[in-house]
Amino acid sequence: MPSITAISPQLNYPYFCTLFARSGGAAIAVTFAGAFVNWVGVAGTGAVAVAITRADTGVLAGVLAGISSVVGCEGLVRLFQGDIGRGLALGIGSVVGLGFAAIAFFEVVKGIETSGEN
Repeated sequence: MPSITAISPQLNYPYFCTLFARSGGAAIAVTFAGAFVNWVGVAGTGAVAVAITRADTGVLAGVLAGISSVVGCEGLVRLFQGDIGRGLALGIGSVVGLGFAAIAFFEVVKGIETSGEN
């Protein structure tokens, strides 16, 4: 079985793995804030995560994914409560937000692969 560096030698794996940890951690933190606090907690957690990392694009993508998951959960709850219009609007907004988060994240990955810098 070939090693990972043999598959893609130009990729900086330590930075790539920390990118997953940073963006995933930001997404999880924002989602937990939405579940346990409220929208003020979501905004505060997202702002702190972005400020700590000095607006790292990977963390921005994670925060956007976390916000989208909170919006999607709210839409699902509204849908189950019978408010179909608001539930669908929130669901569509969540999908659009997740799409933008995925685009931002993969742009960061592409930048890492092509530059080879930290």
